[in-house]
Amino acid sequence: MNSPMTEFLSDLKKRLLPLNVPVYFSLPELDVQEPFLVIGGHLDDDSKTAKIGAAIVDTDLQIDLFYPLDDRAALEDMIYQVKSRIGRRKSITSNTVTDRTGARHVYHTIFTINEIVI
Repeated sequence: MNSPMTEFLSDLKKRLLPLNVPVYFSLPELDVQEPFLVIGGHLDDDSKTAKIGAAIVDTDLQIDLFYPLDDRAALEDMIYQVKSRIGRRKSITSNTVTDRTGARHVYHTIFTINEIVI
């Protein structure tokens, strides 16, 4: 039996795979070319739980999209597709920056998903 969070993360990865972009749970090595997605860390708040029975966890999960700098229009289309594949959630926000830190020079879009996981 898996935890509700494991099921949530597994379902999310399955939803993103049809984009034909690699999906990871940690940042891959530098030889992995963009685009790719990283399902990253999450922040949980169980204050809504009655402390009996199943936990109700309000979760903020981060997903990072790393995309080549060569085509901004294609990036915007990918952002739209990622949000569509994530599906209806409590809320989804995104923030796009040009990331020139480290060895990668890419567009970096940070999605934050807020969801109730039971």
